[in-house]
Amino acid sequence: MSSNGSVVDGDGHVMEPEDLWTERMDAKRWGDWIPRKVTEDEVYETTYTGGVVRGGGRELQDQMAAAVGMTAKEFFDLTQSLRVPGGYDPHARIADMDAEGIDAAVLYPSQAMFFGPIDPIPALQDHEFVADCIRAYNDWIAEYCSAYPTRLFGMAGVPLQDVDRAIAEAQRAVGELGLRGIFIRPSAYIIDELGTELPLNHSVYDPFWATCQELGVPVGFHPGVHVDTPGACRKFGLVMESENMMVTNMAMTEIHGGSGLGQAVGNAADMIVTLGRITMGGVCERFPKLGFILLEAGGGWVPTQLERMDEQVKAFPLEKRWLSLLPSEYFKRQCWVSFEPEEWNLAACAEFLGADRVIWASDYPHPEYHPGIVKEVQEAVEPLAEADRRKVLGESAIAAYDLTLAS
Repeated sequence: MSSNGSVVDGDGHVMEPEDLWTERMDAKRWGDWIPRKVTEDEVYETTYTGGVVRGGGRELQDQMAAAVGMTAKEFFDLTQSLRVPGGYDPHARIADMDAEGIDAAVLYPSQAMFFGPIDPIPALQDHEFVADCIRAYNDWIAEYCSAYPTRLFGMAGVPLQDVDRAIAEAQRAVGELGLRGIFIRPSAYIIDELGTELPLNHSVYDPFWATCQELGVPVGFHPGVHVDTPGACRKFGLVMESENMMVTNMAMTEIHGGSGLGQAVGNAADMIVTLGRITMGGVCERFPKLGFILLEAGGGWVPTQLERMDEQVKAFPLEKRWLSLLPSEYFKRQCWVSFEPEEWNLAACAEFLGADRVIWASDYPHPEYHPGIVKEVQEAVEPLAEADRRKVLGESAIAAYDLTLAS
């Protein structure tokens, strides 16, 4: 705990171990569909899901996700034994948190972010298979967090492409496993009989939103970069796949860009649309006690986007038929946004949005994390009043996720 109160990382990550799914899923039923990693040529790995290559060789997505503090050569040659241990070992993670001065962390997945939605891999069209994959992840993250139950808090996945299964898993993950909320991607999960992607404000999702509201847990919208996922990356061609490998910006893809372009542009684009869906699209209106957290897309765009949304609602009053508040008012009532410490306008945005709506995120052990990150966020909030500094550093995340920390 710092002099400014508790320090809570509002968006950290785990690195799923190689045997997570092979140890927890029924091999007789699912066979080669079970997600697994195969080491090739001693140092290169290929990730398979549903029997289809999801990433391979030096471009393996998981390598990139745990590359904190490594040189380019180390990044390319990374294997499980060399990865940052805290990604899959809670004791190592706590040691890293202690070194930084982080009191608690809320944890999101890496590979488990990509079980759908609307994924072209045939196995991921099987809703029961996807549900089993997600159940296995939720069981594992609950075990991981149980080592430090007042410092590590897991977010649960759900198979939202099947609303009934999503509801059942949300109830199990929160009620039985004690996970602190639900994560979903900021994109459509369901296609209707005409092939239309149904946006998140469509009424088909309302029973799921109602369940989350009844459970009293927030929904964390977390984007991710992959060629197969719907949203900006796929629609705008921000990443490409070649010879069974996800080509990244480090491979100098001049036309499509790569992971850097996807992270910088795709994440924010998807989140802007999602913010519009839940505010202007009526989700916040219909579920006023449900919290929403916008993650890993930066936060500097939120004030100007809310201003524009407010302006459009005022200019087109027909939309007010289903809205009792302005988009900015919904946000300030039930939404939070995560900032990276290096964002130069963090303090100004906290003043505009309210410091109680702003959390900070380390992204550990992904590349955006770096040693000294807590000092950096403390410097970023220095212009704020002491009470607001305490909110951004930890109190806002504690409220958003309803956390109980060690006394």
